[in-house]
Amino acid sequence: MNYPFPKKTLVIPVLLLIPMWIIFLFQINGYETSGCYGVIPRTFVGLKGILFSPLFHSGWKHILSNTFPLAFLSFLALLLYDRLAYYVIFFGWIISGILLWIIGNPPFLDDHVSCHIGASTIVYLLASFIFFSGVIRKERGLMAVSLIIIVLYGGMIWGMVPQEILPQLKSEVGNNSISWEGHLSGFITGAFFAYLFRKIGPQKESPKWDQENYYDPREEQLWNTYLEQEREKAEYLNALNEKDNEDYFDNDSDNLVK
Repeated sequence: MNYPFPKKTLVIPVLLLIPMWIIFLFQINGYETSGCYGVIPRTFVGLKGILFSPLFHSGWKHILSNTFPLAFLSFLALLLYDRLAYYVIFFGWIISGILLWIIGNPPFLDDHVSCHIGASTIVYLLASFIFFSGVIRKERGLMAVSLIIIVLYGGMIWGMVPQEILPQLKSEVGNNSISWEGHLSGFITGAFFAYLFRKIGPQKESPKWDQENYYDPREEQLWNTYLEQEREKAEYLNALNEKDNEDYFDNDSDNLVK
């Protein structure tokens, strides 16, 4: 069976979504998990959330708002960057979780820490990586995708603004406030990986003549033809000069005889 896209671009997004939905279905059917499996900033017990927080959601609205962007962005990352996307997803999952554990609920804004859950951290990670990779690499196709990301997800920038600073942006997903710290952690991590891996994967194509060991027999033939024409032109001009000189001396001789 022929697929319009590589199978992994479909399989990996499904593998990301399956555990997330299994856990959610258990939750809504009464199988409550004890304690918080999300990131609880700067606490020992909250460290487990680095691994598990993207798998837990607070309600239908929360999980649906993450499902479709996660599926699309992971598909896009795999389609454009192939195996590099594996490293971005895996290590980005870990690093963004660590960053969230460090910066979550900053003391100057919150007087308590909360449990941060949801796959939006990974959504921001992938959106940031795809956008900045296209900009940094300056490859036309990737830059076009970056523009698409801006059009589709440009509004995500407001999800990284603390609600304490702009209360009018305050919103809730399920029963919990949106974790702007998680969004910011994913965004920073994605931009970092875009820069770190800028020389790996698809690159801007340089002109053929700038490439090392470039050789084109057609261009060599054109160059030889040009040189031959220049040689013939020089010979013709020399011949004209010699003829003019001969005519000049002949005229002088005639004048002397007269």
